[in-house]
Amino acid sequence: MADKSATLTYVKRTVEISFTDSVCCARCPLMETYSRKQCRATAEYIVDDRTVGGWCPLVNPDTGEMDGIFYQTI
Repeated sequence: MADKSATLTYVKRTVEISFTDSVCCARCPLMETYSRKQCRATAEYIVDDRTVGGWCPLVNPDTGEMDGIFYQTI
């Protein structure tokens, strides 16, 4: 029988990431480049690392919106 203890709440933390000039996956420390380019935050495979991934959770401090393409189209 499964253990009855389960996670009922989650704790959210925010990390600040600085970019030198342009915001893109190639310059992001969350980019994993071992065998394939993949975001460590979203597990999304990145096709073009010169742009921002479609599920990018990074928030633009100027607009307060997320930078991912998915979030811009909704």
